[in-house]
Amino acid sequence: LEQAGYEADDVIGALTHRLALANIETVLVSGDKDLMQLVGEHISMWDTMKDKRYGVAEVQAKFGVPPSKVVEVLALMGDSSDNIPGLKGVGPKTATQLIEKYGDIETLMAKREDLLGDSSIRSRKKVYAALEAEQDILRLSRKLVEIDGSTPLVFEQNGNSVTLADLDDSELYNFLERRDPHEEELRALVDRFEFSSLLGDLDLKRGHEEVELDADYDYCCILDSAFDTWLATLKAQPFFAFDIETTALDPFEAEIVGMSFCWSAERAYYVPVGHRGVEGSVDQLTKEQLLAAVAPILADPNVHKCGQNLKFDLNVLGVKGIEVAGVCFDSMLASYLLNPDSRNHKLSTLANSYLARSMREYEEVVGDAGGFEFVPLDRATHYACADAHVAWQLQLHMLPLLQDQGLDRVMTEIEAPLVPVLSRMERAGIRLDSALLVEMSDQFAVELEQIQTRVFELAGEEFNLNSPKQLQHILFDKLGIPTKGLKKTKTGVSTNQVVLESLSHNYEIADYILRNRLVHKLKTTYVDALPAQVSPYTERLHSSFNQAVTATGRLSSSDPNLQNIPISSAEGRRIREAFIPADGSVLISADYSQIELRLLAHLSGDENLKRAFVEGADIHAATAREILGIAADQDVGTDQRRIGKTINFGVIYGMGPFRLARDLGISQSQAKQYIENYFTRYSEVRSYFEQLEADVAAAGAVSTMFGRKRYIAELDTSGRDSGFATRAAMNAPIQGSAADIIKLAMIELDRRIRDDDLPMRLVLQVHDELVFECEAESHQHLLPIVVEVMENVVQLDVPLKVDAAWGANWGQAH
Repeated sequence: LEQAGYEADDVIGALTHRLALANIETVLVSGDKDLMQLVGEHISMWDTMKDKRYGVAEVQAKFGVPPSKVVEVLALMGDSSDNIPGLKGVGPKTATQLIEKYGDIETLMAKREDLLGDSSIRSRKKVYAALEAEQDILRLSRKLVEIDGSTPLVFEQNGNSVTLADLDDSELYNFLERRDPHEEELRALVDRFEFSSLLGDLDLKRGHEEVELDADYDYCCILDSAFDTWLATLKAQPFFAFDIETTALDPFEAEIVGMSFCWSAERAYYVPVGHRGVEGSVDQLTKEQLLAAVAPILADPNVHKCGQNLKFDLNVLGVKGIEVAGVCFDSMLASYLLNPDSRNHKLSTLANSYLARSMREYEEVVGDAGGFEFVPLDRATHYACADAHVAWQLQLHMLPLLQDQGLDRVMTEIEAPLVPVLSRMERAGIRLDSALLVEMSDQFAVELEQIQTRVFELAGEEFNLNSPKQLQHILFDKLGIPTKGLKKTKTGVSTNQVVLESLSHNYEIADYILRNRLVHKLKTTYVDALPAQVSPYTERLHSSFNQAVTATGRLSSSDPNLQNIPISSAEGRRIREAFIPADGSVLISADYSQIELRLLAHLSGDENLKRAFVEGADIHAATAREILGIAADQDVGTDQRRIGKTINFGVIYGMGPFRLARDLGISQSQAKQYIENYFTRYSEVRSYFEQLEADVAAAGAVSTMFGRKRYIAELDTSGRDSGFATRAAMNAPIQGSAADIIKLAMIELDRRIRDDDLPMRLVLQVHDELVFECEAESHQHLLPIVVEVMENVVQLDVPLKVDAAWGANWGQAH
């Protein structure tokens, strides 16, 4: 239902009012507190996000007033998210007090003089002053909050215009009865807005006759009798797209159901090998026949391949003993390079965006068949062929776009060659000492119990330590910790990490809460979770390393995420000790030292900064000496060096005086002076950042050394401070170049390992660090090779430096 000139809340209000008159039990499904003013004898509300229901009693408990008075309280409180100003200085408690005492806003304004003598009202002088100055604003707030139950809803019925008032109770009930949607119109809407999952959710599966979506293309199913002829044609292709259909997403569990191939704009092929219980399945090749035939083609580096998210296909084939070479294009990665801040690089989305073409989703095709292996061959052929065909079309369409943006080098020299490297690394995995983690889990459990006991003693009562709302009550209401200067949220004073750290210097309870959060996170995220993620097929841990997630170009990892194990804490270092090599092997850890600062020196061309690195100086001590004015014959103290280190890394991330002052525990004026001293000494760094800002203003983007771009206009700045985009622009070329360099090192090291048959393999990549598993007796020979490749993979104006070591576990090696 809709009504021009009225908001949805007013339409709901009119319906609710009419239903209440008819004594029809009605539930408002919403989490919007404004609608609580409609709750009454026959009207309740259900907040599905919290699974909480509100009747008259529950509304009274929440607001301290009955539903009929909720509008008065809401008008006094205001709501910034709905642009309702409210009365300055009045929060929920004071608003409830005022309405309990005066009944409504008009009476309150008429009797505002009485407030001055009423000691029961909080901040009564401020409230009085606000009432004196803001009566029109308060009346406007009430008007904005109030839901108009008299909205004259007019709609068509049997060709006539009728209103709710024209319907008797039975007609009203019949009018509102749920009806099935107009499927064709709804399907068109869902397709238009790419709400693909809704097709299944709303049971709008396209009929199987709709293979006509691909009617303009020739999609061929290759069975046993035609395979030899088709294979000869495949062998003649210098370039093709391919895709694999499987029974599962875990490559160690997945069985191949079929493979699709495409090398033309009009035709694609599907070779089924694992379909079961469907007509024609007896004419399929076996999986062994297909793999034996295509393995040499897939392994030939001179035959180029493209596809969508090819790392998955390479993992599946790799587990079967087939290594793929010649990967030169991946449409998922092309989309990521063109739109690095997007999180949606699905094939169906790319087909719609770049080719104006709709694709059927996997869930639609499989339906309730139970798996792709049970899908009839005609339907499976069209789906699988479309996957390879669209990947081929996207390559033709997107490669020129990459070239126009200067991104083709990043694709051909970095991202595409990295795909098989990551595939080998993921399949290698790493061994885990689960017994050590179980021991740590028991120790953490004891410590968490001790922390909880001590916190309850300090609080004087028991509460949920992981509930921000309950913690807020304990700290600021019960214990009365001052809130001046602390961050505020919609629900009150924040209890985030920054706030608790600032309180921990003076309040023991805050220190314990911080420790509880650290131990709880380490226990649940790593210590308890990692052993459960060890593969039953390999008895090793296999993380996924993702190329198309972080906007700067850095790899991320998932299932499990190994990038965030804290290295600065003793507990984090001990967790790393649980990562161990195979028997008879050791781990080598090689970590780029201060790569971002070295890149800053190279990219800015600052002579003073470059000289420090060329001469091998301690860069943090050198910076401290420069900005603090420490004489050449004086030593730089530990605390002074920490200032230099904080500023060095802060500059890269656009740190301002406020953050620097907080991190160093100094005044903002002192922090501002430190930053000014830094840019005075390293003046070309200032010029470099100013040029980056100019580039953003002119082109809306910044680039790494290798051409990777960050499009600042596409940054999600909602909920962020105004300087976020500028800081992102300043950091992207540095962090992105560092990401590109370690990727190039991975590619070159993988080549050396394979070409020279080195007894080692890459098993992890974390930030600026690579971890290798190698034969114990060969580590002294292999470690220098790793360092040599990483330090010389690119040539900068300053030397790249790699810290490398070996050990019986990751903690020792790092």
